[in-house]
Amino acid sequence: MLELLVVIVIIGILGSALVVSVQSGYKQARQANCKSNLRQFGVALTIYRGEHDNATPPWLSNLYPEYVDDRSMYVCRADKAGGRGTPRPTDLVALISGKNDTDSAPFWDNEINNSGTGRNIAIESCSYLYEFSNAKTSWRVPDHPGTPDYRMRDFKMDQMTYGDNSSLVNGQIMPYSASRIPLARCYHHFRDQKILGYADSNAKNAKRASRQFITINVAYAGNVFVGPTWWEGTIHPGESQQ
Repeated sequence: MLELLVVIVIIGILGSALVVSVQSGYKQARQANCKSNLRQFGVALTIYRGEHDNATPPWLSNLYPEYVDDRSMYVCRADKAGGRGTPRPTDLVALISGKNDTDSAPFWDNEINNSGTGRNIAIESCSYLYEFSNAKTSWRVPDHPGTPDYRMRDFKMDQMTYGDNSSLVNGQIMPYSASRIPLARCYHHFRDQKILGYADSNAKNAKRASRQFITINVAYAGNVFVGPTWWEGTIHPGESQQ
């Protein structure tokens, strides 16, 4: 009888280990697929800019069908809403207490009713937040007020050209590198793991890094990187982690 109980306990332990291993494999597979999607978007956007005087498209959906011919690329396998909801899951936003303008429909590339902004209505589902979109924003970088028709793409170009209070180097505001500023972001893997990074500019300026929920990003330069939800808080190789 004792031997039978021991066997049952061992089988239970092995079964639990197998479940954990399978779940980890699923997470890695979803992340690999998402990184592949973003990498292809990065290539497509680079080609697009090369053919349009370095201008970015109004929306990620505008790449279809000339630069991206597969609509399934627009949907991340980790997105529980299948690309038809907010790019930043509401439960993530609640966890980080970080709701902002991008959590409203005018910033999404999957709303057919988001008319008059130039998005491609052939793309009905999109899991990714396109940082250089045609959506109007009130965000500005220091000393650059922008125009009355200021858009997200204008804000991001100003960030990359001039920098902001989060891009301090020895106390001086510096432009962001094209390999650091994201073009498109995926927030749907946030429960997979955490990464060391900064939660906001105050934490970054104080060099107080902590474990943050992850995002997967493709940068303006085309490289894919994993960072925290506040992308400015990504710790890159060679930077202090204290």
